[in-house]
Amino acid sequence: EFSEASDVTNGGQLGLRPASRYPELFVQATQALAVGDVAALVRSAAGFHVLKVIEKVVPGAPTAAVTQSRARHILLVPGPSQSESEARVKLLDFKKRVLSKQTDFASLAKEHSQDGSAVKGGDLGWSTPGMFVPEFEDALNRLAPGDISDPVLSRYGVHLIQLVERRDAPISP
Repeated sequence: EFSEASDVTNGGQLGLRPASRYPELFVQATQALAVGDVAALVRSAAGFHVLKVIEKVVPGAPTAAVTQSRARHILLVPGPSQSESEARVKLLDFKKRVLSKQTDFASLAKEHSQDGSAVKGGDLGWSTPGMFVPEFEDALNRLAPGDISDPVLSRYGVHLIQLVERRDAPISP
């Protein structure tokens, strides 16, 4: 609110970077501070500064990671034109056709999936634990990359799930 600096539009945040990329005066004033602490008034040739430590990363410190999954699915929604058991039979046939290399999963998803992911070949993108309903996530967690589940019933319908790949992604505190 009161800053005359050019970075006023982003709340005065200078960004996270190595200490060597900050003015030495700022590094000295904040080195002993903990996250959330504010440095006493610091004077430089440019004027007076109030510095607050927003985040610190110690080089070589262990980082946390989360296992992410990239999956695709085919969703069939039971209704008047298709029962749950008919959807399951259809999905088992799709699984058999993919495993026998008669077609690929993405093509079947584009043609048959009854959700917004159909246009992307059923691709759900990268997900973290807790993003999907429990039935879906439990089935996904039992798969190895490349595997296809048996049909899985959730509140959205009946899914056929293929795990494309997994990765460990770093997360910040």
